[in-house]
Amino acid sequence: MEKVNGYFLRSIKDILRWSVLKHALGIGLPLMALWVWIGWLYWDRAVSLTSQIVSWIPFSIVKANGALFILFFIWLVAVLVSFAVITALVGPPILRKFKEKTYYFYTFATLLILSVGWALVMLFKWHLINTQIQKLLTLLPFQTVADGISWLVAFYLFYNLFILSLYLIISSFRKSFLDTLKRTDYPNIDTSGSGISKKHHVSVLRDTVIFLILSTVLFPVLFIPVANIFVQLFLWAWLYRESYFLSICSLYCNEEDYKTLREHKYTIWSIAAFASILNFLPAINIFTPFFAQLMFFHWIMEHKSTS
Repeated sequence: MEKVNGYFLRSIKDILRWSVLKHALGIGLPLMALWVWIGWLYWDRAVSLTSQIVSWIPFSIVKANGALFILFFIWLVAVLVSFAVITALVGPPILRKFKEKTYYFYTFATLLILSVGWALVMLFKWHLINTQIQKLLTLLPFQTVADGISWLVAFYLFYNLFILSLYLIISSFRKSFLDTLKRTDYPNIDTSGSGISKKHHVSVLRDTVIFLILSTVLFPVLFIPVANIFVQLFLWAWLYRESYFLSICSLYCNEEDYKTLREHKYTIWSIAAFASILNFLPAINIFTPFFAQLMFFHWIMEHKSTS
């Protein structure tokens, strides 16, 4: 786990390099805008579908899950509002003391700290906050609670499609920013003649199809508080773990490297899980596929440097 933490910290540093950041912003922001537009066009249809699904769920489950969704929404608003307040009141005098390239570090680090901070606050105050939300939902008529849950589930569907499309695109555009890091960080590691027989494109397509099937099969679990978070984390980690590991190996591993590294299943799952957690963080989520790629990249390069 200590090594995985090291790969994570190195990936944070790498994500702020312009060679990586320009890909993350150039791909992530337009793709997010595209899904916002698609969501706006098909929102009513999506809500109609999710309303029908919610109508099959007992009210006690809808109420409990509604409390969790509302808590997540409160956390999201708290992170974004506190970031806006800090940036407006504290940001200018702080940023004037730094160079322009540190602006990205400020944004990323502040969002990460606020996300973790507010999550810890709500975790420690979970019973108090959850009790008050449960009381509020009890006072509301069922249709009001059901409508609110339907909107949130519709948002979840579009959000998951955004994550999936970002995962697919980064799978194809990984080489340009990884080669730049290879030249600067690992210039003495010889990767000439690398390349494994297994094609990562097949793995990406296979995992995408299975991810969609599993998401459909496990969809009812979304209405079970707490379990829904762990199931979604598992699905994202499962999506990243094999195909992204294979996508890096297809560039820098020979057959012997691949056979050795694939035996370290715990490391592969740990890297995928670490990266997947970022999908829960607002704004930072557009960097998640890059984090997964970068962590696998550093792990593989470290292996090659010692082999």
